[in-house]
Amino acid sequence: MKINPFPRNMPWPRSQFLEIGDQSWCPSWLHQHEQLSLTKLWNLKVPFWSRGSLATQACEVFKEHLQDLSSYTVLDICAGSGGPTPVLESELNRELEAQGKDPVQFILSDLYPHVEAWQRISKKQQNISYIETPVDARAVSRLGKKKECRIFNVCFHHFNDGDASGILKSAVESADAFM
Repeated sequence: MKINPFPRNMPWPRSQFLEIGDQSWCPSWLHQHEQLSLTKLWNLKVPFWSRGSLATQACEVFKEHLQDLSSYTVLDICAGSGGPTPVLESELNRELEAQGKDPVQFILSDLYPHVEAWQRISKKQQNISYIETPVDARAVSRLGKKKECRIFNVCFHHFNDGDASGILKSAVESADAFM
């Protein structure tokens, strides 16, 4: 089955935005700084303008669309320096614990792993682990026996059409859900 997430009949041309960290000449320290800044944006709360942070709002999507959250492992395939995952883990698991249910397990991965940031996160939050070797989101194998949900966290602007199609194809073929 061929998946084309970018139909050709759109009334405007597709735009692909690139971050400075996507450039081959970008030093790794700057790429990591950029990832940390993006994580801060996921967790930014603007009083009188938003209903909590974007990460908090993403929790509502999980609760609305995934029945029995405890039965899932959530794989963040483009985790950067953590993105919304720490907030997702704490918010969702706080509710599950109050209901007497098992916690959701989260796994951070990326083609360019930010292991130092992930180590800090996983030390504070026992339900978050990480894969310290590079993970190509186009060819992710299933990680365990639990149901698997892959999250993309608005990372598709990094990918050309072929890569984006490969990532979605991998998710459809080997995961139980994706967001």
